[in-house]
Amino acid sequence: MSRPAFLAILCLLVAPTASAQVLQVDLTIAMPARAGARSKFEVPIEQGPATVSGRLRNLPGGETLRVDLVFDYRVPRGTIALDELVERIELAVLDSAGEVFGAPVTLETNLVHLNPNRARLFYRATLYTPGEEAGYDFRLQVFGNYE
Repeated sequence: MSRPAFLAILCLLVAPTASAQVLQVDLTIAMPARAGARSKFEVPIEQGPATVSGRLRNLPGGETLRVDLVFDYRVPRGTIALDELVERIELAVLDSAGEVFGAPVTLETNLVHLNPNRARLFYRATLYTPGEEAGYDFRLQVFGNYE
């Protein structure tokens, strides 16, 4: 097989994987504005048993939010399961008008595999908060697919 023919076939095989990444988690959490305020969550990643959990904490001074995320994938022993592919994670702070405040954070994971019953994946980010007394919303979006 010629090199151009091989590359054309390779492109056809790779293209569906890249376009198959979908929004699997779309979560919004209300946060109070006070320094030190905290919140926790754990949600399933759609279409499978993997989960993402997180801890949110307003840092001292009340100007920033620290976000700690843990991706985990547990299934009963002997279960045949597909890998969860995490393509990217988008984090944003929304002001009282529902508009994105500051710059949203995109964690490019390079299509990392979250394997069943294997190592968990950890991510941390810090975002600015709007400083409004009424508080703000935190939004998490996870894009990926089970394959």
